[in-house]
Amino acid sequence: MNIEEKVYCGVDVSKLHLDVMIKGRPDRFDNTIKGVESMKARIGNVHYVFESTGGYERLAAWLLMDAGADVSIVNPSRVRMFAMSIGQLAKTDPIDARVIAQFAAVTRPAPAEKPSDSQRMLSSLVDRRQQLKDMGTAETNRLATAGEPESQKMLKKHLRWLKKEIERVEAGIKETIEKNTAMQTKAQRIQSIKGLGKVCAATLLAHVPEIGELSRQEIAALCGLAPYNRDSGYTSKRRHIHGGRKRIRACLYMGAVSAIQHNSAMKTFYNRLVNENHRPKKVALTAVMRKLVIAANSAVKNPDFIVVT
Repeated sequence: MNIEEKVYCGVDVSKLHLDVMIKGRPDRFDNTIKGVESMKARIGNVHYVFESTGGYERLAAWLLMDAGADVSIVNPSRVRMFAMSIGQLAKTDPIDARVIAQFAAVTRPAPAEKPSDSQRMLSSLVDRRQQLKDMGTAETNRLATAGEPESQKMLKKHLRWLKKEIERVEAGIKETIEKNTAMQTKAQRIQSIKGLGKVCAATLLAHVPEIGELSRQEIAALCGLAPYNRDSGYTSKRRHIHGGRKRIRACLYMGAVSAIQHNSAMKTFYNRLVNENHRPKKVALTAVMRKLVIAANSAVKNPDFIVVT
């Protein structure tokens, strides 16, 4: 059987630019609306492949999806390991774009599903909330070492503004979820699990839109909470989690800290791992994180799921 020939365009994304490689020819466009429109007009309707870069790829990917083009967003770690496997050690933007195109030609990634308007809005608001939180943490740290009264005054003023802006963004997140019936139902089911509050529910819905459609093994791996074997011959090394979506793990960590205090089932599980099985507390907490995300996935998937608290 002949495999349909497909043309892949590797796109290396940065904050300012989109470096592309199409049929061996490099090119560069601005990472703006006009830049993406120029790229689409010049390259045409091919299969565009991006690395996940913490959000810088979203504008271009979403605009191309709106224009009807096939778009895939792949794991950058897999692309880097592919580059090393073919002996490509040098790393520049054009080289990275070429490696992405080669990786796509070999692995043939499936086109990503176009997110709904509600999903886009929620993702943007959740990201914005985290950005404001990070800025608040940085400004609070600066305030602790600010000696001059004028500096303290400016920092306090900025912190007050950040607090109000976070409240405004959180109101937007709440409104976005409540306007979408399916999203609201999922959020309610996630929050039925003690330890997973509004922030965790919004983060999961924003960055794991697949929740409720995956198996327990798939959701754990997607969130980077699945331990992988490291066995060879007679040697069996300790298993470690690897990869996955880092932002989800940060959210689930705080959920796990809350769960081992307020969720009786998770508290019992955590204490058994630490006290009876002599697992390090960090390992036990990671196991709680995995249980929480599996429980959230089951609650969304099955309306009759019984939440044990």
